Amino acid sequence: MKAGRIEGARVLVTGGTGSIGAEIVRQLLPRKPAKVIVFSRDDSKHFHFQQELAAHANVEFMIGDVRDRESLERAFQKGVDIVVHAAALKHVLICEQNPTEAVKTNILGTQNVVDLAKGHGVGIMMMVSTDKAVSPTSTMGASKFVAERLTIDGNVDSDTKCACVRFGNVLGSRGSVIPAFVRGIRERQAVWVSDLEVTRFAMPIPEAARLVLDAVEMCNGGEIFVLRMKAFSLRQLLGIIQSMPFAAGGFEVEERGLIRSEKLHEDLVSSDEVPRLWQTESHWVVAPPFGDWTPVSGAVPAPIEAVASDAAERYADDELRAEIDAAIARMPLD
Repeated sequence: MKAGRIEGARVLVTGGTGSIGAEIVRQLLPRKPAKVIVFSRDDSKHFHFQQELAAHANVEFMIGDVRDRESLERAFQKGVDIVVHAAALKHVLICEQNPTEAVKTNILGTQNVVDLAKGHGVGIMMMVSTDKAVSPTSTMGASKFVAERLTIDGNVDSDTKCACVRFGNVLGSRGSVIPAFVRGIRERQAVWVSDLEVTRFAMPIPEAARLVLDAVEMCNGGEIFVLRMKAFSLRQLLGIIQSMPFAAGGFEVEERGLIRSEKLHEDLVSSDEVPRLWQTESHWVVAPPFGDWTPVSGAVPAPIEAVASDAAERYADDELRAEIDAAIARMPLD
């Protein structure tokens, strides 16, 4: 297999039944991999996803946890060329309440994936990260900051090309702000926000998954691929929701203030990464801090400063409205 090429490859997706992981699997299939191994710990999600993909003979499902090295080892024994590591604890508040669990999954689980990828001669290991890893203030952000470092360090003394893709919020994913607002309005005619001036980088699930796979195709090892995202504010989002039919009866908005460790605005890259920043048509690329690096195809030095969500290009109202409609369509009828 040519490094970075998905066609004909055997691909392992950890967290493969989650919002992002499942969409990555769906978008892998048209790229003609030889095999896709869907690895996650939720048996109910496995059941439903197996039904969805029943016509695809090259998809295999495995129950396991990245925290459990033995179960993860069994997945690698299937023969793996590419790993997309999407398994994570991703909610800021839940990680604040359960910091030990965040460390076990996001840090120790990532180290397990890196170690086994190198030990089994995997060609590429791509870890899905978050903008909250930039100058982190939360347990979740700090755990993903360490996970990024562990992944990039995986290139040392190894032929495995280890790299990261850094997300913002994924619009409409399970537990994200749009489904939470819709459910609150439907069930209680009320929502709560931390601060209406909060801004966040975001992108739709299908676009996020596609850009992960594009990063797999182009990586040379050691990069952090930063998706070029637009931003929105909670004030903007709520204003659009208030004008939509499902909210015609009105709803209350409770502003509680920022939760512990939550940022008002997010950054895509840190100040120390800016001197190593390149760009392609779809990504910013943070070059590795070590060794001789060959720029990825089409990359040129990026003449920008660190980008914050309060200064970034904003979503148009009609774009957010379409994402709200899409999130409602995906939600269960009950």
